Amino acid sequence: MRDIYEFRVIGTPRPGGSKKAFLHPKTRRVVVTDDCRKNKDWRQDVKTAALGARVPCVTDPIILEIVFFFQRPKSHFGSGKNAGRIKSTAPLFHAQKPDVTKLIRSTEDALTGVAWRDDSQVVVQTATKRWCNPGELPGASIKIRPINYIKEGTKP
Repeated sequence: MRDIYEFRVIGTPRPGGSKKAFLHPKTRRVVVTDDCRKNKDWRQDVKTAALGARVPCVTDPIILEIVFFFQRPKSHFGSGKNAGRIKSTAPLFHAQKPDVTKLIRSTEDALTGVAWRDDSQVVVQTATKRWCNPGELPGASIKIRPINYIKEGTKP
């Protein structure tokens, strides 16, 4: 088994919304829905990228690193002869909505059953939101590192 699995997702990162639960009046069963309907495409993009990178479904605890990339607005670029260049005053980090925790939520949910059994296996995570550089596409760079460990009380 490799130690690190890395892949790139191309698409617009979308947040995982809050969950809502209600009692269905006819079936009398609890139905759980997701607030953010626009994240279905993002979740599918993440699954497809992980499957394409042949990421196995690991069972060990996991260290997860994600860098989300967002398309820069036109105001970040110069004009005239500098039209393709990023202004020196343009920020590197995407410090606006959506918040990083909700982006992580939707991405982890997409990888459940693909890269791990349950997102509770993620024991360490880092996530960053950045603006794309010229030529970069929006999406995410994802690194999954299983932690191979020896259970307490067993001999190596």
